Amino acid sequence: MTLPVWPIATYTPIQDGFAPIQRMREPLSTDMEGGNTRQRSRPGDNVGTLTQTLWISNAEHDTLVAWIKDTLGNGTGRFTMNVWLGTGYVSKTCQFVKGGAGVRYAWLSTTEVAVTMTLRVYNV
Repeated sequence: MTLPVWPIATYTPIQDGFAPIQRMREPLSTDMEGGNTRQRSRPGDNVGTLTQTLWISNAEHDTLVAWIKDTLGNGTGRFTMNVWLGTGYVSKTCQFVKGGAGVRYAWLSTTEVAVTMTLRVYNV
């Protein structure tokens, strides 16, 4: 099955709205009776987390909101997007953390919107 593609052609995350990449999920931890803690990875732990803010136009905002609602089932589906991994943009499979509720919008002016999103990024 082909995944939907991010609908906005050109975008750059703003530097102040970019959080460091968490390259993997936290390991499972078990406290042992002897005082030690056992940590182990989980199958499928090749999922990182990335938070970024993009500035987009009002028209791109309208396209994005409709895409999240209709194409991604209120933001719950996976999609492909070019994400910044520190040295360049790489096409990755992504998913919004908390679905569409994980995407926040702030109007910067009458023509621009800041979109802040936290993404699950697969195979980082």
